[in-house]
Amino acid sequence: MRVGGGLINSIDRRKDLTGTLGSSEETVTNQQRVYQYIKQHPGVHLRKVCRDLGLAMGDVQYHIDRLEKNGSVKSARRGLYRQFYPAGIFGEREGVVLSVLAQATPRELLLHIIAAPGCSQEDLASSLGLSAPSISWNMKRLVQLGLVEQQQKGRFASYRVIGNAGEIAEFVRSYHPGVWDRWSSRLTEIVLALSEEGTPQR
Repeated sequence: MRVGGGLINSIDRRKDLTGTLGSSEETVTNQQRVYQYIKQHPGVHLRKVCRDLGLAMGDVQYHIDRLEKNGSVKSARRGLYRQFYPAGIFGEREGVVLSVLAQATPRELLLHIIAAPGCSQEDLASSLGLSAPSISWNMKRLVQLGLVEQQQKGRFASYRVIGNAGEIAEFVRSYHPGVWDRWSSRLTEIVLALSEEGTPQR
């Protein structure tokens, strides 16, 4: 992955999209900031990059475009957002997990299902304080993404995480430390139990 000279040399100093990019040296510095932010927050979307780095949207779009063209960053559209990742690190499923963890509502639902496998929509609504339509929409999306399976018994549905819950917990710990602080006591116990069983949660 090219971050040093390769990244700097890749910048087209002749192009100025908005008139706010400033000097070549400033452009290089901001492009490195954008890259490092994406590396530390894989699955992030454009508006959050702009907000957290305090950069104009046109500038961030320019930098991300250059980073994609030189192979440092890749993107994928899932749902409403195009999300960005450092290239060459994450596979397809990992990208899907990271995209969900980058969004507050589906992330909280996913983590609650890990902590309470077999929970229902009513359980989720009671525990997380979300409306029934919000839970229904987000659960449908999590099922479509292949992260959660729905088990129907009559009129009632329950949910379980598909695949390795430990991987999801590790991504939370690594890339969302504030979220991990809230969930670690519940997730650690679940992940340790799954590890002792020697099989991924299904």
